[in-house]
Amino acid sequence: MANFILKALHHFGDHQRTLGINRCDDWAGQSVAELEPDCLVDVGCGDGKMLFRYLKKIPREFYGAEGAPLLKAKAEERGLKVFSCDLNGRWPFEDNKFDVVFSNQVIEHLHNTRLFVEEIHRVLKPGGTAIVTSENLCSLLNCIALNLGYTPFSLMQLCGRYLGNPLGLHYNEPIPEPMPVDHPAFAGISGHVRVMTVRQAYELFTLTGFETEVRSISILPLPDALSRVLEKLIRNRGHYLTIKARKPVSC
Repeated sequence: MANFILKALHHFGDHQRTLGINRCDDWAGQSVAELEPDCLVDVGCGDGKMLFRYLKKIPREFYGAEGAPLLKAKAEERGLKVFSCDLNGRWPFEDNKFDVVFSNQVIEHLHNTRLFVEEIHRVLKPGGTAIVTSENLCSLLNCIALNLGYTPFSLMQLCGRYLGNPLGLHYNEPIPEPMPVDHPAFAGISGHVRVMTVRQAYELFTLTGFETEVRSISILPLPDALSRVLEKLIRNRGHYLTIKARKPVSC
């Protein structure tokens, strides 16, 4: 009976997580589509397919940045001009190039978070916009884990496994790695390194020179309908961060 209850809870939790990440993806994709960029870069583009679900008009210049060779090849097949680089370092793009920089669930994988945001600012045209998503360190779910003495759910990925939290859906399961641990881009792909709070993300982007909007959505493990109501009351406890950062025209 106990195993049945545990499996049911895990199934419910996985379902709510899927709803949450889908909401986050929809916000990000729709935000990019509304901007109708002429020159766009998807930083950490994976196989490149995500934005095609939302874009009504394909940008005249559509770039990507991706370290995993197999994913890079698939993105190139879709028409993206993809560069492979360590996202903890400088990017191979000139200043003031892009109308929109898009990065979905990538920033938490990096140790040089400051440089990553500075590079976003550098490559955006004045008046351009960055659409960035991540996870929220002070989400309700992560706070519950910490109060129980467990690793926050957002930081469970470690050394090729999900460790430190027996409540995690994939606790102690191996994580397929897209490249060898000594590959230069490994640090920008595998595992969550630095997960920010709403306030921390706001301060980082604002200090870098952006006009910044940050909020959190999807209060896991609550049902989605209840989460949408409570997000207005407890604004910083959603599990996913949505960041919209505009580079001022005066830059």
